[in-house]
Amino acid sequence: MIGKNHISGEPVSVAQAFDILEERKKAGELGYEQQISEEHAKKFKSLDVSKSKKMQEELSEIKEISKKAVIKIIDIMPANDVQLINTLLIEKKTFEEPTRKKILEIVAKYRGK
Repeated sequence: MIGKNHISGEPVSVAQAFDILEERKKAGELGYEQQISEEHAKKFKSLDVSKSKKMQEELSEIKEISKKAVIKIIDIMPANDVQLINTLLIEKKTFEEPTRKKILEIVAKYRGK
């Protein structure tokens, strides 16, 4: 990947990245960076792809949150308000308590599965 041009990009969760790398692995051998990324994704994915996409849909219904922040929430799965606030720092704005509570309820729903 070193020296290649970045054509386009879209944020994906660790689970989705793992799924993409698994598909590429089936098609052929992974490069060194891809192997390292696959190992990392395998260790740190918190949900499978289908649950990750469902959770992404639910969190995307909250209009104040960007897609990038939604993906970060899915990857980190914050357990409490402090962790959520730290996760949402990438938004560079504060969120009211009802919004944070709604986010934590969605995360709790998927954390228990």
